[in-house]
Amino acid sequence: MTAQWMKVGYRTEAAKLEALLPPGFSLRGEPIVSISCAWFKDLYWLAGRGYGILSVDFPVTYEGKTEKLDGALCPIIWEGSPDAIMTGREELGFPKMFARFSDFHWDEAAGRAACDASWFEHRFFDVELTNLVEEENPIKQLPGSGGGAQMYYKYMPRTSPGGRDGSDIAYVTTSAAPAGSGGSVANINFDDFEFRRWVGTGRLNWHRATFEQLPLSFHIVNGMAGLDILEVTDAEMVHFTGPGIGIAMNSQRVVEPA
Repeated sequence: MTAQWMKVGYRTEAAKLEALLPPGFSLRGEPIVSISCAWFKDLYWLAGRGYGILSVDFPVTYEGKTEKLDGALCPIIWEGSPDAIMTGREELGFPKMFARFSDFHWDEAAGRAACDASWFEHRFFDVELTNLVEEENPIKQLPGSGGGAQMYYKYMPRTSPGGRDGSDIAYVTTSAAPAGSGGSVANINFDDFEFRRWVGTGRLNWHRATFEQLPLSFHIVNGMAGLDILEVTDAEMVHFTGPGIGIAMNSQRVVEPA
């Protein structure tokens, strides 16, 4: 498989991030939002096909019934393949929605990369990196993955009139190994990957939407747009190739809620 992955981090207002937290979570450290836009290609489980992805993360602590996890919460992901959305949402607990992605615009000589996401006619997100300089000996890790548990809140509503009966499922999922198990934080192994990394400057835009433009997700996009960009803290891009099984998320587990 091949992946191109762009990431821009920015500082926002802590109170606005705290308003997005599910039960049991608290904001950890600086209120830094990390936005990733990526393309996965030549995936074995899609018989060589691929798709785009847009995800949001910020630092949190979660206190469950028997364990406390420091890491990052991903409140929303958009992907360009319904197959990836269904399996990721139902099996792994990822909060996924559908979007259309333009191909990566990558000009290595000019040190520039860009991508965007849309739903039907409305482009709701775009990002551009410029002044990209390649690192000579990059650390083999995904952009922004500074360690700790990557967490998701799996919520499945119970079928009922008006949704009045709440949820069938509401718990955190993660690939972090349980304490004392001796396992690794994630099952992604880059040892067999060819890996390149660039750092530079970045800018991104969330384009606010009306109900007519995004009838099922305008409130989500507008919520992201409401996270004021007070300062861009970092911008980077990675390109890696290797065995497709290397990024297969087959270690996701439930964290028992308190």
